[in-house]
Amino acid sequence: MTTSYNEIKNLIQQHQAIQAHMKFLINSLSTISTQSNQEVSYSMPLKDRIALYRWSLYDFREAIQLQIELDDRIFLGSSSTEEILREHQRIREQIDITIRLAENAVYHNISQEELNIYSLNIIEAVNKICESIGQHISKEDNLLKQSLNIHIIS
Repeated sequence: MTTSYNEIKNLIQQHQAIQAHMKFLINSLSTISTQSNQEVSYSMPLKDRIALYRWSLYDFREAIQLQIELDDRIFLGSSSTEEILREHQRIREQIDITIRLAENAVYHNISQEELNIYSLNIIEAVNKICESIGQHISKEDNLLKQSLNIHIIS
């Protein structure tokens, strides 16, 4: 991994932006929650709320894709490249599956009970994605900080 100090600093800052995006996604999950003890009552049907949330997932997928492309450039040639690429692939797959769940809930004529199940599955999937990405970012940040220390010492 031969990267400059500024590239490393930039990637760490972008990881922070992704973490903020994940926080937004998690906070927004309440809009598609079917819990009966919700503090907020929605005038919009659940199907429409899932449709809106799906747009957040599209935006997130795009942000993650851009982040992954940057990661791939920076970590190219590092000893961790294969593991990082496998994790990137798993993250992409998790996001695509979650988007398909939301699309299925929106585009198919399903019962309210099925819609509630889709909602719970989306919530669970988003939480898993954010956990996976959080762990992945932590690993990458540690690698970057090690590289940063090497740059400072050299």
